[in-house]
Amino acid sequence: MILISGSRVRAYHHSTGRQIAKLRKRYPEPLLQINPQTAARLGIAEGDKVCIETPLGKITQKAQLLEGMAPSVVHADGYWWYPEKPEAEPSLFGVWESNIDSILPDAPEVSDHMGNSYFRGLMCRVYKAT
Repeated sequence: MILISGSRVRAYHHSTGRQIAKLRKRYPEPLLQINPQTAARLGIAEGDKVCIETPLGKITQKAQLLEGMAPSVVHADGYWWYPEKPEAEPSLFGVWESNIDSILPDAPEVSDHMGNSYFRGLMCRVYKAT
């Protein structure tokens, strides 16, 4: 699949606000948008937990079936962390569990001075989490 990411969620500004109960109620977890026919072919239903895997690792997000997605493209939410998870390493508020940036290249030649990856179109595997 072709992975894109980096769109903004109206409830949040980048990674801020996950600790605000009203916002989390509105948008409680990260979503992977996927074409319904592609999802069916992969055995994925609306709301299923799915794994997104690149050569740098894998994360999980919740499937959102979206008619407008091209069949070969998926979109993953970015900037996710969980204020309810432990702060101490290795958890760091669960940043490694669902944050798409944790499995994108971040070498200096593909990142800006803040570590934000411009690498927004790479290949990935998507499958139902077990």
